[in-house]
Amino acid sequence: MFSGDRADGKRVRNVSTTRLLMPYILPRRGDAVTYLKQKIDVTETQAYLKRWNDGTRPKLRIMHVYLAAYARMFGERPHANRFIAGRRLYQRNDVAISMAVLKSRGDEGHVSTVKQTYEPTDGLTKTRARVMEIVTLGRGSDKTAAEQEMDILLKLPRFLIPFVLWLQKVGDWLNLTPSIFARNDPLYASMMVAFNGTVGLDSVYHHLFEHGTIPIVSVIGPIRDEVVVNKNREMEVRPIVTIRYATDERMIEGHYAATGFDLFKKYVENPWLLETPDDNGPGAPAS
Repeated sequence: MFSGDRADGKRVRNVSTTRLLMPYILPRRGDAVTYLKQKIDVTETQAYLKRWNDGTRPKLRIMHVYLAAYARMFGERPHANRFIAGRRLYQRNDVAISMAVLKSRGDEGHVSTVKQTYEPTDGLTKTRARVMEIVTLGRGSDKTAAEQEMDILLKLPRFLIPFVLWLQKVGDWLNLTPSIFARNDPLYASMMVAFNGTVGLDSVYHHLFEHGTIPIVSVIGPIRDEVVVNKNREMEVRPIVTIRYATDERMIEGHYAATGFDLFKKYVENPWLLETPDDNGPGAPAS
């Protein structure tokens, strides 16, 4: 309990002493945050979505491709699915991705943050179904489990709220936090994704949360035409998405993280690679 595994992860010991010492040198995520910008050419992605949606399959959006690609990335780069708690390194038991869902538009609209688990081996159809399940929950009139817990917390006297949050930090330190907290709380996840482009906002460098265990925050901007230099060293206009990341440097080596994000980019730019036999998808473009 005090030095072993957690309900949401298994303790990692077989790493360098430098990696094990980093949470003591940099005790907060805010101390260890690093930032990364990634540009993705979605020319083939848009063409693929058109081929997919011209058929009788469930309608696919680029958001579904992003989430399927992240899940596949975590499956093939499992060390990216680690986190720090109680200044110890853990391997997360599942792939859990949190996202913000807009309940309603307008001045009175507000956002609900929801979390869903994904199987890295799932194709696009199953991933889409998992996304739609959690989006429907987030946009529904009923409050999520996390929102209900926050409502209870906010009913306490103001001076007690910091104490309760401190107790949860102590529980994380001693592996005493009830598993239901990690299961319901969207800040206990592999990563958080914000789809800024869906509301017309550019991507930004987000902060990391000290509460919870999220080590990666991804902010995805809108698709914009940009001038790029092609392989023939000629300039052309292409649809480009800019993604900005905040990551916890303590969990993995920088090279490993970079190869993981490169893998994500490969899957987004070539989404047919995410297909499984269950999808009966359109496959790669004709050469």
